[in-house]
Amino acid sequence: MKRTAQINGRLTISPPVSPYWTADDYAHETEALRTQVWPAVRKLLAEEFPGFSAAFTYADVVLCTHCCSEFECLTADEATDASTNQDEHSAEGEPACCAKAVDEFRVERGLPPVQWGGAA
Repeated sequence: MKRTAQINGRLTISPPVSPYWTADDYAHETEALRTQVWPAVRKLLAEEFPGFSAAFTYADVVLCTHCCSEFECLTADEATDASTNQDEHSAEGEPACCAKAVDEFRVERGLPPVQWGGAA
């Protein structure tokens, strides 16, 4: 008979973040993780949990240049869904984070602008 066992769990440690930070601020936090936090974690594992292994990795986060939030855009399905798009001219790849990004996207692609504020 088969039995499922849960193995290979992951622990993620994230530094503090701010939408107002620059690329240098994020680089500083990543460097702190690599040079200060990571050695402390390795020491703890070696002393308290012999046999456990760990690896240091990081992920790139794409930020909007207008609002400094994490950049997200509409999928093809979301662009055609009235509950997730801006209007009937929304297209795949249209930003979902702020109005300035949407306006820039539409100008670049020659799409009609969004009528912000409910104007027709």
